[in-house]
Amino acid sequence: MRKFRTLDELEEEYFRKHPEEINDYLTEIFQEYAEDNDSGALLASLRVVARVRGISEIGENRHDNQVVGETAI
Repeated sequence: MRKFRTLDELEEEYFRKHPEEINDYLTEIFQEYAEDNDSGALLASLRVVARVRGISEIGENRHDNQVVGETAI
């Protein structure tokens, strides 16, 4: 039987190949959360990024963005 990949697996593979796009993706998912308050969608997206980057790196980057005044939630 053929095993199909999940959307999370496809997203994870994409961001491993295109890590330069993760910061824009993070900005987008937080903007969407601010509009629709869908915490499930936010957490699912963050879970994918966490597997690619690691939890500590995500926290450091979000903090840096807030400090220098870039668009961040």
